Amino acid sequence: MKNVLKKIGLWLGLFLLALILISFLLPSEIKVKRSIEVSAPIDRVFEQVNDLRNWEKWAPWKRMDPSMVMTFSNPPVGQNAFYKWESQNKRMGTGTLTLSSVTMNEEIVTSMDFGGKDTGSSKFQFTHKGDNIEVTWTMNEEVGMLPWNKYFGLMMRGELKKQFDNGLKGLKFYAEKS
Repeated sequence: MKNVLKKIGLWLGLFLLALILISFLLPSEIKVKRSIEVSAPIDRVFEQVNDLRNWEKWAPWKRMDPSMVMTFSNPPVGQNAFYKWESQNKRMGTGTLTLSSVTMNEEIVTSMDFGGKDTGSSKFQFTHKGDNIEVTWTMNEEVGMLPWNKYFGLMMRGELKKQFDNGLKGLKFYAEKS
């Protein structure tokens, strides 16, 4: 019995050591970049992001929790506009999203405060691609050097890709519909 326990302990130790060593090869930053082409005038596409009231329709997080309460700044449009969200869903929590930099019909940079627990930022870029407008949504976030943070970052990256894709599909739908 003691030999079996020793073997199990040895294999478990080797497995944990392998996980830690592998983590040194993992990135310390989450990078997400997703794009979509929209068949609508650039001002209409840009306004879907620049007017925060539109986010209720297309942003993936509102669909994840339809009971989420969103409170908008006055005005809810342009640089320094923000919305605050409150959700009973623990994954969503509370926080504030601010349009920290707006370059008309070119780029919008957002900053997010997750209720004082963490911060983040993302960027929307709008470029002409033939008769369409390409919208690119990017995010780069540091997760640090701790092994468990790097593994968490890998899981978050996959989830964020899905969320960004869903959000861009919604943005396309509403920009082309109006």
